[in-house]
Amino acid sequence: MSETKQPKQYAGVWLDSQHAIVISTTPENDEFAIRDKVSARVYHGGKGEHAMNNADNANTSKYLQSVAHLLKKYDEILVFGPGKSQEQLVNVLHEDAQFAGKQITIDTAKGLTDPQMIAKVRDFFQS
Repeated sequence: MSETKQPKQYAGVWLDSQHAIVISTTPENDEFAIRDKVSARVYHGGKGEHAMNNADNANTSKYLQSVAHLLKKYDEILVFGPGKSQEQLVNVLHEDAQFAGKQITIDTAKGLTDPQMIAKVRDFFQS
């Protein structure tokens, strides 16, 4: 019996500290499009600086984990956006054994429209 090899699945994710947009193809459709959007939930915690810092850390962790969950089915992932959020997400992905062996690329990008994000992902994987 010969196994048929599944085609690789590709995804790009643009994110900042509050929002993430996952762009990919589907097995039925080779066109890149926005597939998911994630927004960070904000919980302010109790009073005081320590409680607010703990709440911020918990919010960030939950947000990045929810984005990572959406990326598990992809073989190659482009992570891009402004600031440090993409580095934080890549660290989360590297800590998760389910992402071992997957190709993860990081890039920066500011102020892109949805069509520009889609074009960036498409051009990255089709070049």
